[in-house]
Amino acid sequence: MALKTLIQIRRGPESALGTLAAGELGYCTDTGKLYIGTGSVNMLLVASQSTGDMLKSIYDTNNNGKVDYAQNADSVTWAGVDGKPSVFPPAAHTHDYMPKGPLSWNQLKGV
Repeated sequence: MALKTLIQIRRGPESALGTLAAGELGYCTDTGKLYIGTGSVNMLLVASQSTGDMLKSIYDTNNNGKVDYAQNADSVTWAGVDGKPSVFPPAAHTHDYMPKGPLSWNQLKGV
């Protein structure tokens, strides 16, 4: 026989959520975020107002606004890049698609 059990999740504004116990869920009523506690920090599980499938808590663990792997790539020295060309000659090119001088609104509408 199935038992009816009520499972409660801590909820409230994100600023008042506090630190969740290990395994405890917390729902932020103002942001729509769902967290799970570790006992010392709250780990973001779902951010309802985000797009895509990247969670900041997973891909930007130090919260500096840059994906961790991209940050690691920044630390590679130029000497450590394989397959790069030895010279970078400038390529001749023009930008004839834009008129010279002031532009009118009608010229910009089609761009």
